Amino acid sequence: MRRYVATLHRSDSGGWGISFPDVPGCISGADSYEDALDKGAEALSFHVRGMLEDGAPIPEAHDEATLRADPEFFEDFEEAVVALVPLHLPEVPAVRRTAGSR
Repeated sequence: MRRYVATLHRSDSGGWGISFPDVPGCISGADSYEDALDKGAEALSFHVRGMLEDGAPIPEAHDEATLRADPEFFEDFEEAVVALVPLHLPEVPAVRRTAGSR
């Protein structure tokens, strides 16, 4: 199962925002840390499903050290809690092929 690094930031109002450096534009938020993780996982799956429907490739999942070393993401990690979030996609049903079929 593919897992993506997520950065979570606590807002001034006490809620949590979650984003994924490897998946630009995929963000979510919630009142609690736990709910932010759950909603983040839902947002990640929804976002990637949309990419697949549009024919776009699934972004590569980098490890935390690689992302932290990239100056583009330096600010993402400032004061962030970092978590790994699994990508859940619906399974594609297997198709039985018989001899001579393609």
